[in-house]
Amino acid sequence: MPYDPLLHARAVLAARGWLDVPFRHQGRSRAGIDCVGLLVCVAREMGLPEYDVTGYTRRAQGMGFLEHFHANFSEIPLGAAMPGDVLVFVETVYPCHTGIMSERHGVPHVIHAHAPRQKVIEEPFSGEWQGKLRFAFRFPGAGGF
Repeated sequence: MPYDPLLHARAVLAARGWLDVPFRHQGRSRAGIDCVGLLVCVAREMGLPEYDVTGYTRRAQGMGFLEHFHANFSEIPLGAAMPGDVLVFVETVYPCHTGIMSERHGVPHVIHAHAPRQKVIEEPFSGEWQGKLRFAFRFPGAGGF
């Protein structure tokens, strides 16, 4: 899937619209949202068909978390990730967290619903996040999510 700067700029703008929304496991509204809910709501705002999955736990349990991503996004090499792409992180061994890559003043950032901080935040993509990154995906065009 080629990088579409306009589509990806819309993804970043939509994700930023959720900044400071409280964290709520399996939340899908401005009353509370989690990392997967953020992707679902961003896709909805972009007019992409949305695919939602619930019933997951807050702790990683195997590779099942990735099924949603492989079914609805195009996997890309980690080094190809650009602002607007979807990043998937591990907790110890298994994937369990996601966010949208962004950029501020030329510095890579990630927008994500962060349970420890209890809200959606945008922070530099550095330190622990770089070490936990295992997968990157690209939003498909308007033909499907």
